[in-house]
Amino acid sequence: MGSTVQDDDGTPQRPSPNPFPGDPYLLWLENALEEGRADLKERVKELACLFAVDRALRRADLQWRTSLQEIVDVLPSGFRSPAQISARIRLGNDELMTEGFRGTEWRLARRIIAEDDLLGEVEVTRSHPPKEGENAFSLEEESLLASVADRLAEAMGRIRAEDELRRGQAFQKALIRAAPIPLFSVGRDGKVLVWNPAAEQVFGWPAEEVCGNSLPILGEEDREEFTEMRRRASQGETLAGVHFTCRTHDGSPIAVLLSISPVRLAPDDAQPSAVFFAVEDFSDQEGIWTTKRFQARLLDSVGQAVIATDLRGRIVYWNRAAESIYGWRSTDVMGRDILDVTPSPGLEAEAESITEVVRSGEHWTGEFEVRHRDGSTFPALVTNAPIHDEHDRFVGVVSVSSDISRTRNLEAQLRQSQKMEALGVLAGGIAHDFNNLLTVIQGHVELMLGGLPSNSPLHEDMQEVISATHRATRLTRPLLALGRRQVGAERAVDLRTCLAEIEPLLRRLIPSRIEVRVDPGSMPATVKADPSQLDQIIMNLAVNAVDAVERSGAISFGVDRCTITPESSLSGPWEAPPGTYARFTVKDTGTGMSPEVAERIFEPFFTTKAAGHGTGLGLSTVFGIVGQGGGHLRLSTEPGVGTTFEILWPLVEGEGSGEGAGEESGERPGPVEPGPNLRSQLAGAATVLVVDDGPAVRKVIRRTLERSGYHVLTAENGTDAIALQEEHAGRIRLVICDVVMPQMGGIELLTHLEETSPGLPVVLTSGYPDREMGDGIRSRASGFLQKPFGPGDLVRLVEEILDA
Repeated sequence: MGSTVQDDDGTPQRPSPNPFPGDPYLLWLENALEEGRADLKERVKELACLFAVDRALRRADLQWRTSLQEIVDVLPSGFRSPAQISARIRLGNDELMTEGFRGTEWRLARRIIAEDDLLGEVEVTRSHPPKEGENAFSLEEESLLASVADRLAEAMGRIRAEDELRRGQAFQKALIRAAPIPLFSVGRDGKVLVWNPAAEQVFGWPAEEVCGNSLPILGEEDREEFTEMRRRASQGETLAGVHFTCRTHDGSPIAVLLSISPVRLAPDDAQPSAVFFAVEDFSDQEGIWTTKRFQARLLDSVGQAVIATDLRGRIVYWNRAAESIYGWRSTDVMGRDILDVTPSPGLEAEAESITEVVRSGEHWTGEFEVRHRDGSTFPALVTNAPIHDEHDRFVGVVSVSSDISRTRNLEAQLRQSQKMEALGVLAGGIAHDFNNLLTVIQGHVELMLGGLPSNSPLHEDMQEVISATHRATRLTRPLLALGRRQVGAERAVDLRTCLAEIEPLLRRLIPSRIEVRVDPGSMPATVKADPSQLDQIIMNLAVNAVDAVERSGAISFGVDRCTITPESSLSGPWEAPPGTYARFTVKDTGTGMSPEVAERIFEPFFTTKAAGHGTGLGLSTVFGIVGQGGGHLRLSTEPGVGTTFEILWPLVEGEGSGEGAGEESGERPGPVEPGPNLRSQLAGAATVLVVDDGPAVRKVIRRTLERSGYHVLTAENGTDAIALQEEHAGRIRLVICDVVMPQMGGIELLTHLEETSPGLPVVLTSGYPDREMGDGIRSRASGFLQKPFGPGDLVRLVEEILDA
C-alpha cells in the first residue's frame, strides 16, 4: 500500500511520479532532493522572518510599540509549524503577544540583554506536542529566536544611547539657560547659535531675534577687533579676561570681560564648529565687579561644596569649595560617577531612596562619613535638590555639602564641658556639705577644749583634731574651685610646708606596690600661690604618676631651689628668664611617653586612658595653674624609663612663709570663753535666732552661743524663721542664717527681714565663699561666716555686731 506525505503543518504533498521504479539509488536521490527543498523552504521562512523584524526595528521611536507588535506577529512565520506557534515579548513595562497566546510546557525563550542590563525576554510556545522522537524546537529555530533577541537588544541599546544623548543635551541647555552670566555661541558662518536668558537681560535682544542672525552687540568700531578674536578661537586658542565694549539694544555701550573658547563636537575634530563666549560685566575702569560678575562667581565663593550631577550620577559641576573639601580638582572629576569620587558606605546604601525623594521634587538632607582623596574620612552634611529644565523635567541633582568635623568636635567638647559643669556642681555640693560637717566637728571639739583643765592630757589630742579639720578645709577648696565656687587666693607659702602637709594623704592615695620618696629640701622655698591650687597640682601629678607605674616602682616628690643663668635656659612651654626659683619635682619610674604623646599631654581632653577612665583635664589643669601663677613647667620623659615633671616658681624672699599661726596658714584662733562678768551681762540680755537646715550645725551654734550667755531660738528654714520672728517680735537682736536652705534660703530671708524688721542684724553663713553672693548681698548683710568656723569666730562676730 502507498503512503501520503504531509508537511509539518499537516498539508498533504502530491506524490511525484517515479520514472525509474524499483531503482534504489534513484529513489534515495529523489528523497534527498525533497528534503533539501524542505530545508531550503525553512531557511527562507527564517530569513523572511528576520527581514520583517529588521524592518520593524527601523521605525522611529514614537512607533516603538507598533514595531514590537509587528515582531510578535511575524515571529511564528519563521518556525516549521506556524499555526502551532504563539509568541510574546516582554520589554520593560511593555508586554506584547500574539492573539490567543498561552503558556505551555513546550516553550522556548531568550533574554534581551543590553550593556549587561536585563531588559526583557522574547518567548515562543507550541500548542501541540512534537512528534515522537523529535524535539519541541529545532536548532535552527533556537538560533532564529536568539537572533531576534539580539536584534531587540541592539535596538534597545541604540534607543537608550539616543535617549541619554538627548537628556545630556537637554541638561547642557538647561545649564546654559540657568547661567547667571550672558553666554552665546557663533558658528563658522558668523550666525548666532545660542543666546541665553542672561544675554537677553543684559543686552536687551530676545533670542528669537538673535539666533540665526549676525551678532547685534557689535559697534562698527569694534567689529575688526571682534573678528580677530573669533579667528584666534577658531584656530583652537582659548582667550580669557578680554576687555571689550559691547552695545545694548538701545545703543548704550557696556564694558565687559569676555572669555572665548573653541567648541569641537568631537575631541579629534580638526577645526572647531563654533566659538563660545562668556560675558562678565565690568562696568568701570577701576575694576569694580558689578552684580553680573558677582553672580558668576557666587558658587565659587561659598564655603560649601556645590556639585551637580546628571541623571546617571555623572559630575557636571564641581566648585572650588568642593576641591578644598574633597581634595579633587574640577578637571579630575568631570564626567565621573559621584559615588566613585566621594565614596560613602551610607550614601551608597541609600542612593536609590535619596534619588526617589529628589525625583519627587523634594529636598533631602543627611549626614554621612565621606572619604577624602587622601583616604581619610570626615563627616559631611549633604543636601540634595532636583534640577529641572524649562519644561519642568527632572534633568539632574545639585548637592550642597560641608565638612562638619569641627562642629562634631565642638559638640563633643560641649558635652564634655556640660559633664564637667555637672561634676563641678556635684563637687561644690559635696564640699558644702563637708564644710557643714567640719563646722560641727570643729565646734564641738573647741567647746570640749574650752572646758578642759589647762593641764589635761587631752589638750594635745583635741588640737590634733582641730588641725585635721583645718587641713580638711583646705581639701574642700579644690572641690569648690572645680565647681567654680572658689577664687584663688594667693599668699606666701613654702612649698616644703605644702608638701609636708599633703604627704600623709599621698601615702594613703598611692598603692603600697609603689615606693613613695619625699625630699622636702633644706632651704626655704617660699612662693606666692594659692595653697589649694598647689595641693591640686601635687595631687594631679601624683595621680598621673600612679597611672604610669603599672606594677612596682617608685614616685619621688622633691622641693629645692634652682638658679637660671643667661647661659642656661630651661626648655618647655615657656622660656624661664634668669633668676632664682623654687622648684617642685615629681618623678616616676613608669612606662614613660612617646614624643607624639608628650607633645599633646597638656592639651585639654587629651588622654591615653580607655574611654570612661579619665577626663583628660588633669595635666591641662596643672599647665593652666602654673602658667597663671607666673611659673614654668618642664617635662622629661623616655619610653620604658619614666617621666619627670619640674615646676619652677619665682622665689619670694623676705615674706612670711605661712607656717606661722593665724589665718594665713589656715589655722583659726582658739575658742573664746567669756568671763563671769560678760556672762552675767549677756545672760537673758540678747536673743539670737539661728536658721540652718543642718540639725547638727544648729546644735553646735546653739551650744556655743548659750555657753556665752545668749538666749537662742532655732529654725530649719526661712519660712519657720519668719514665724518665730513674728512670735518673738522685738526680742530677737540678731539672726544667723545659712545661705542655702530648702523652702526659703538665707538671701530671701534677708530680703524679707529688711522689709519687715529694718535694722535687725543678719549674719549669713555658707559652705561656699562669700564671693558667690556678690557685692550687693555682702554689703546688705551685717557679717559673713564661711564654714567651717569655730566657736571663737562665731562669738567674736556676734559680740562685734551687738556691741556696735
